[in-house]
Amino acid sequence: MQCNQTLFDNATLVAMLNMNKLYMSFGSFATATNIVCILVVLSTKQMRQKYVAFGLLSFGDMLNALAMVLAGSVRTQLIYNNSYGTLSALDCFRRPWPYFFIVGGQLPAFVLVVMAGERMIAVFKPIFYRTYVTPKTRAMANIICVVLSILSLLIGIFFSYLNRDVCTSPACTTIGSTGRPYGTFNYSLIVPLPFVALLLNIIAYIGAKRLIVSANNERELKKVLVSFVLAALAVVLSALPNVILWGQGVYWNVAIVPYMYIGFCCNSAVDLFAFFFLKRDFRHRLLSLISCGYLNRYFKVPAVTETKVRRNMVQNTSVKLAARS
Repeated sequence: MQCNQTLFDNATLVAMLNMNKLYMSFGSFATATNIVCILVVLSTKQMRQKYVAFGLLSFGDMLNALAMVLAGSVRTQLIYNNSYGTLSALDCFRRPWPYFFIVGGQLPAFVLVVMAGERMIAVFKPIFYRTYVTPKTRAMANIICVVLSILSLLIGIFFSYLNRDVCTSPACTTIGSTGRPYGTFNYSLIVPLPFVALLLNIIAYIGAKRLIVSANNERELKKVLVSFVLAALAVVLSALPNVILWGQGVYWNVAIVPYMYIGFCCNSAVDLFAFFFLKRDFRHRLLSLISCGYLNRYFKVPAVTETKVRRNMVQNTSVKLAARS
């Protein structure tokens, strides 16, 4: 479909170019931080088993940050080539960033809920958690998150095809490239899920505070705190800005919308800092990688591995307690 070209004045184009520079700068920084997180998680078998969900969260946030980089760079190139104009929704979806925005927005939201749910089980059902929440169970939960994100992307492609005769802005936002029905569905996942994760983490945190009677519960409290911080930052930097993005041009028209995308991108950069300051083993492993092992002599970190013997001990304990009662 051929759409009538929209002409932009020079002042508007200059403002777009300046905003695109911010997109590329923030996006590049967020991409780099998440690559670091992924490398740390993949560095050892123990880190992979312990932080598999965090690695997937970083991967999703990396896709979202890459979308910002691609959007800024391609839009800038189109402006310089005098080809930045109105096009159909399907042509918009052929641009690279809508794919990454969809998966990079939904996948972290799914993972945050999984992480919060795991902490809930660990706090209130510790025997069940140690017996049944195994690396295989965590892997299955993460695979489900990935499958749901890919299925949602396929639905977005279908809606974009249905809107192939609709002309839209060359910015090629998620709503512009797929249509408002799917765009609303997309935001209905990105916005509420971080709130759900935050609520679950609050409940788990309160429960962990009340149930602290051993060193193990103190460690669980620290784990809940990390998940709580990630969910809270996602609410502030991701969910709330996306509410404004969803209603822009229909229910309100605010000038700060471009900066909402930057806030969405900043949320993708918090993973590294949250885990660096709140997880000692992650921090030590990162510094060890940076120093090529030189700083290992200063780290007194015991090797912690989950074995079948430990799980059997938990199972035997539960059986003995049941028999004694």
